[in-house]
Amino acid sequence: MNVSIFAAIYVICTAAALLIRVAFMMLVGGRLAAKSSLIDKILVFMIVAGMVAPLAYILTPFLDFANYSLPDALAWIGIVLIVFSLILLWRSHADLGVNFALTPGVHGEQSLIKRGVYRRVRHPMYTSLWLWAFSMPLLLHNTVAGAIFLVIFLAFYFARVPIEEAHMMERFGDEYRKYMDETGRLVPRRK
Repeated sequence: MNVSIFAAIYVICTAAALLIRVAFMMLVGGRLAAKSSLIDKILVFMIVAGMVAPLAYILTPFLDFANYSLPDALAWIGIVLIVFSLILLWRSHADLGVNFALTPGVHGEQSLIKRGVYRRVRHPMYTSLWLWAFSMPLLLHNTVAGAIFLVIFLAFYFARVPIEEAHMMERFGDEYRKYMDETGRLVPRRK
């Protein structure tokens, strides 16, 4: 078993991230959402699996062949990244409120949210997940466990963001184009 303080913090943060997501899924309730493509369903499943798969590293010796060591100072940087990721994940959901959707597209009466973190960044949830991905190799000192989410999220991000932005441009037109000019995709745009 590879239970370190850093691995334990990772598990606690994973539980917190899942709680945040479930809480906001309950908020939107049974609102009809667009059908997901098979690829989208697979990618979403892979995202969740990529966050939970490190339990195989933490709880069993099966991945010990890929273990490495890092100075504790780097692991503490990982803690800062993952905690900031959780805060941003929660804030993104809170700012979206009932506009949150699991599937790409604009559903029902959703509106273009330009307040809170969305005032400066178009995809703060994805920023949160990038921070999560970069925290994992620092917290989980195993090549497989540390890199799995990064690889999966890389594919997810590049497959999904263009689709989401196309839906937003189709629904909100010039208002979204102007919003794109004023905000960064993942980090605030320099003025």
